Amino acid sequence: MSIFQTRSRSGSTVAGGPALSLFQSHPQSQQQQQNQQQLHAQLPMAGHQPSSATLSYNPQNQHPDSIHHQDHPSSPNQQRHLAARPSAAARPQLFSDFFRRYELMIEFTNLRNPHHCPSGVYVMPAADNMNLWFGTLFVHKGYYRDAVFKFKLVIPPEYPDRRPTVHFLSDMWHPLIDANGQLALQYQFPQWRPHRDYLFHVLHYVKAAFKKCVLDTIVEKQAVNKEALRMYRNENTIFAKLAQQRARLSVTESNLYDNYPANNSIKFGPLSDDQFVELKRKMMGNVKSLPSDPAPLAGDKRSASLESFAAKILD
Repeated sequence: MSIFQTRSRSGSTVAGGPALSLFQSHPQSQQQQQNQQQLHAQLPMAGHQPSSATLSYNPQNQHPDSIHHQDHPSSPNQQRHLAARPSAAARPQLFSDFFRRYELMIEFTNLRNPHHCPSGVYVMPAADNMNLWFGTLFVHKGYYRDAVFKFKLVIPPEYPDRRPTVHFLSDMWHPLIDANGQLALQYQFPQWRPHRDYLFHVLHYVKAAFKKCVLDTIVEKQAVNKEALRMYRNENTIFAKLAQQRARLSVTESNLYDNYPANNSIKFGPLSDDQFVELKRKMMGNVKSLPSDPAPLAGDKRSASLESFAAKILD
């Protein structure tokens, strides 16, 4: 479709610019046809904003109310109006950012699918940044059993074209986690494939990294903590003690209740035995068969036991 879409004795619209009505009451002269052809050649493609355009028209054919102003910045008001318009280069970026954010929202919503988010992993976007997700991993088996590890999933602005990164907020001792808490994803996802690799794949790998079947397959070049890998292979008993040390440290009150970034929406708090019973009743829908006075739980284990209980009834 032409940029100038002629309507019978009505307005013609320049895409991205003001509406202009051109009326022809007499046949066009050759000079007018040449001027109009030059105008067609100079106008930009549809969807782009012309920086300035001056329409040549015959005053005797001009409708008195058809043109309110020209795009040429002949007055200060018009100059301010043009300055407020987004540039042609900026507008595609705005659309791109919108769709990237929309894709992230869809991915987060799809985590409700039981096949997407692994059991024992809970994530929530930061209160002020959709590209930053905070997560908590409950480990029930293996070297790190009973641990409650906190991490953050950092999603680059270019996602899904670039791979995200995972940083643990808890103190870690793991062959695939460096001294800064970053999990090595480059070998599991050597080439990030947009719309084939998703954030829930990363979450599944976060959980799998603490399983023995994965620890057994780590090779030298993949380990970012060489000493942890050496100890896992040659001094497994010592490695197991250090792993359990990190697990116990993760559920201490100082780490479980207080160690939070300000924009992290996942927060733990102390829970009394009475509060635990009441919460359990609500989760079970006030089932009468539940014991009214369960055995009290140790303070450091209460959160992990509650998570295990919740996971069973939610599955």
